Amino acid sequence: MGEAFHKFEKRMVSETIFQYYFVEDDKTTVNNIFAFLDTSKGEKRALLIDTGYPEYSRMVKKDLDENGIKLDRIVLSHYHPDHSGGCSEFPGAPIYVSRHYEDNFFNCQRWKPGIKFIKPSNTLKSGDKIDFGSFRFRFSEAPGHSQCSLITFIVDDMVHIGDLLMFDEDGKINIPYIATGGGFKKYIETLETLKTIPCNTVLIPHSNNPITREKMLEAIDNYTFYLKKVLNSKGNLPFNICLKENISAYAHPEFHDTNLIQLMMES
Repeated sequence: MGEAFHKFEKRMVSETIFQYYFVEDDKTTVNNIFAFLDTSKGEKRALLIDTGYPEYSRMVKKDLDENGIKLDRIVLSHYHPDHSGGCSEFPGAPIYVSRHYEDNFFNCQRWKPGIKFIKPSNTLKSGDKIDFGSFRFRFSEAPGHSQCSLITFIVDDMVHIGDLLMFDEDGKINIPYIATGGGFKKYIETLETLKTIPCNTVLIPHSNNPITREKMLEAIDNYTFYLKKVLNSKGNLPFNICLKENISAYAHPEFHDTNLIQLMMES
C-alpha cells in the first residue's frame, strides 16, 4: 500500500455523511475517509474518521475548504499509516485514537519515515462517547487487526469497523490482515462480537462502498473460517485449504505470509 492514488471520488452516504473514496496505484487497494457534517452552530463543521495518507488528506482539505466546512476533529479507527498519515495536513485539529495507540505510533515512524505522524490529543476506550451535532459517536475497542483498532457506533443502524473486514475496488474480499500487535485469537473474538451488533449500514475504510449487515455477516464467516484454520493448524495447512472459497475469490493473498509471521509471535 502506497501514498499515491490513481482515482478519487466524493460520494454521499447521506446528506450529512461524505465518503472520500481513493483507489491506490495498485488499482485494487481502496481507502476511504468518512466526513460527518454538523451545521447546528451556524457554521459548517466536519468530523473525519481517518485521514488516509497526506496526499489523500490534501484532497479532502481542499474539498472542505471549497465548501466552507471547518474541520472540527479527527477520529482514527487505528494508528496505521494509511489511516493516520494525513493528520499533519490539519494542524491543530484534535485527534482521537484508542488508548493502545503508542506502539503503532512509533511503528508508523519506522514504517513511513517520510511522513510526519502526529501524536493524538485524546485517547478512547470502550464506552467513551463524542457528541457532534446530531451524531453521538460511541466507541468499542476491537483488537485483532491491530491492538488499537476501534469500532465506532455512529447512529442506531450504522457502524464504522476499521480494518476488521476489507474489500478491493471490485468488491472482492481481502485476506484478513494481522498487523504488528494484532492476533488470531483477538481477531476471532472481536469478529464474534461484531456479529452481535445490530446495524444496517457498515462503513469500511477499505471497501468500494458501505456494506449491508448481510454482507458483513457473510464476510465475518469467511474471515473466521480462515483465521481458525490457520490458528488451529499452527500455520501448517496449505494456504488454499484455509480458505472458505476458491483462492480466486480473494484479493491480497500476500497477506497470508505476514499473518504466519504474526502467528509465530502470538505462539
